[in-house]
Amino acid sequence: MLHWLRLQNLHKASVQLHMTQPAASKVLSQLEQEVGYALFERSATGTVPTAYGSLMIEYARQVLHATRRIQSELSQVQYHGQRTLAIGALPSATLSVVPDLLSALLAQVPDLQVSIEDGIIEPMLEKLNVGLLDIVIGRRTELIDLSGFDRIILDYEPMVLVCGLQHPLAQIRKLDAGHLHDCTWIFPQAGTYANAKLIELCDSFGLAHPSIAIRSSTTMTNVIMLARENLVAAMPQGIARYFERQNMLHILPLEKTVNFGEVLLFTNKRLVYSPNAALIAQACTLIQQKTAFKRALSVEQENALQRPGSGPSE
Repeated sequence: MLHWLRLQNLHKASVQLHMTQPAASKVLSQLEQEVGYALFERSATGTVPTAYGSLMIEYARQVLHATRRIQSELSQVQYHGQRTLAIGALPSATLSVVPDLLSALLAQVPDLQVSIEDGIIEPMLEKLNVGLLDIVIGRRTELIDLSGFDRIILDYEPMVLVCGLQHPLAQIRKLDAGHLHDCTWIFPQAGTYANAKLIELCDSFGLAHPSIAIRSSTTMTNVIMLARENLVAAMPQGIARYFERQNMLHILPLEKTVNFGEVLLFTNKRLVYSPNAALIAQACTLIQQKTAFKRALSVEQENALQRPGSGPSE
């Protein structure tokens, strides 16, 4: 079916399948009789899937990827005695959520090999949809249909604006929107949800056309470029505070900030096709436990700072 979808020509598909065209046509007809629906429309110009065929093809693709994944899993167990878990995450999550998850998983599942992939959310969700990834950790997107994914809110973390220590803005204690008008920016990738939200923030500051020198979602690249050049970027507050403690960047003291959305845990609703269904569920539970603990600890620390006499001594 996938050959027919890709080629949209019964003769070409039969050649690739090492079948005669009549034999391929018979197989397709038998399949249609078995499911009770017309899966393809035949014409002189080619063979195209019907609505029923498109749905069938989607499930066929899922089964194909699951079969390949199972073969890989069996080979991994046979030769290395290990199971595998494939995680996709936004770069910021690889510095926060992912390390905690890895430590917990390696402690509880000692025969596990974990692969980590970072990048922008949309391509990773496409891989999750076809079984190439087991879990994706990232922020909400409005660019693709999310109905095929289960989503768990892990955390909400505001974004802050940052610059390098050498940037002139790092020396100003009281900033306002006017200070940002001559700045050069690092922006997220065009077309992403994060890019749209940062544009909204710039609009609120009266920056109709911000000067964008770099588009990057890679945290370490952004941190290095902020240290080298007089640039401004948006970064998750927790990550920004970490690099500020390392004396690698400066958080701009602005009351108005940008919301890139909650940090979400995405899994495929069709876990029945995943050879790692139980392991994925275990990883999801561990992530929720870790983020809940860190959230409670953060609230406790904030409350402690607000108690009388808890501030820094003179």
